[in-house]
Order: sequence, then structure tokens, then C-alpha cells
Amino acid sequence: MLAEYKTKTNLFILLGIVVQIVGAVIASSMEATPLGNVIRVGGAILFIIGCCYYAKGKGYHGAYGLFGLLSIIGLIVLVCMRDKCK
Repeated sequence: MLAEYKTKTNLFILLGIVVQIVGAVIASSMEATPLGNVIRVGGAILFIIGCCYYAKGKGYHGAYGLFGLLSIIGLIVLVCMRDKCK
């Protein structure tokens, strides 16, 4: 994996997961407001951006990061893909 993408990948994927968890907690505690769901969507977007950086770091087009729409399963698919940069 290219070093220039490694930090960005880790940061965005970690932030995406954390923000999604926070959004889920808020959504379960505040029944009448859609705030938690909005926060979860924001976390999903951060996660997908992280997956795009991961795909680029492995030498693939950034569009492969859309596997992030599948959440952890999509990340597992990206991890299993061959690294073209080695």
C-alpha cells in the first residue's frame, strides 16, 4: 500500500466507524428527531471516503471504494484484493 494513502485511510475509516456508532446511540436515545440518522449517514460517507483512499493506496481506481457501501463486508473485500503497488 502506498504510504501517502495509509494515514488518510486509517483516519477516515476509524472516524467513519466512530461517527456511525455515535449516531446509532443518539438515534436510540432521541426517538423524535432524525439527528442520529443524519449523523450515521455522515459516518457512512467518511467510511466510504476511507475505502476510496484504501483502494487508491492499493493501486486501484478510487471508485472501488464504493465497496464501502457494504460497510465492513466491503472493507473485507478491499482487504482481500491484491496490492498492485508491491
